[in-house]
Amino acid sequence: MNDRHRSVILAATILVMSIAACTKHEDKVHESWVTPPEKAEVDDNTLGGTVKSALLADPDVKHLDIRVEANDGTVMLSGMADNQVQMDRVLMLTWMVDGTKKVDNRMSLRSRPAGV
Repeated sequence: MNDRHRSVILAATILVMSIAACTKHEDKVHESWVTPPEKAEVDDNTLGGTVKSALLADPDVKHLDIRVEANDGTVMLSGMADNQVQMDRVLMLTWMVDGTKKVDNRMSLRSRPAGV
């Protein structure tokens, strides 16, 4: 058998073994490997309030005037940030709040006068 045939046979064997290894074996799953239960839905008022509290508690963005609205797990942010770092921080803090499914970022960066 030449080297080419050996390579093809080896590749086919590896493929078959990989497929066999990926099949689901219920009896071999450890009891700690279960899907965690879904968290309770967070109502929009609680979600919006929690996001606002998170922003006010952060020293880097607490001075910003950010409007927060929540609707069915989507948090809409509007207002002005001084720079991209602040905007990114607001987005990160919003995503970290339980119940946030989507973030609609409508924030803007303050423009600086020419020469500053």
